[in-house]
Amino acid sequence: MTRLLLDENFPHSAADGLARAGHDVQNVAALAREHQRCLVTFDSDFGDLEFQHGAEPPPCIVYLRLHPIVTEDVLALTLQALQGPLQGLFIVATPRALRRRPFAASAGDASA
Repeated sequence: MTRLLLDENFPHSAADGLARAGHDVQNVAALAREHQRCLVTFDSDFGDLEFQHGAEPPPCIVYLRLHPIVTEDVLALTLQALQGPLQGLFIVATPRALRRRPFAASAGDASA
């Protein structure tokens, strides 16, 4: 048995197959939910999972849209995105703007 941490874009059916084969499978979003951590990512798939597929989200998701990826810019943009309310929000952070969108299940609980 191998302990695996799967990225959010790893197919769920393949993850199920790995688990049935005896591997310990955990996915990044589930791990963030379990530990009540906000998820910071460069991958737009997390938004797709929440808004199009209804997957249960972690407390918040910060999606950084930044290119090129420069450490100082990543830090500054992440710190900016983490200001204000976070619970129940999908935050899209670009160098020009921040967009805060409540998760579907939390629409009444969070303000944009």
